[in-house]
Amino acid sequence: MSRDEQLKVRLTKEEMERLEAYAKSKGYSKSEIIRDYIKRLPKPCPER
Repeated sequence: MSRDEQLKVRLTKEEMERLEAYAKSKGYSKSEIIRDYIKRLPKPCPER
């Protein structure tokens, strides 16, 4: 799977620290953590 899209997100210092700590505790990158959360979102319904 090719990852061509990028997303820029602004976080507070606390949010970044929480993300970094969580990623480190799981042994994943910050990007992997975000992608995992996105995969949990419901798929969009097709338009009628």
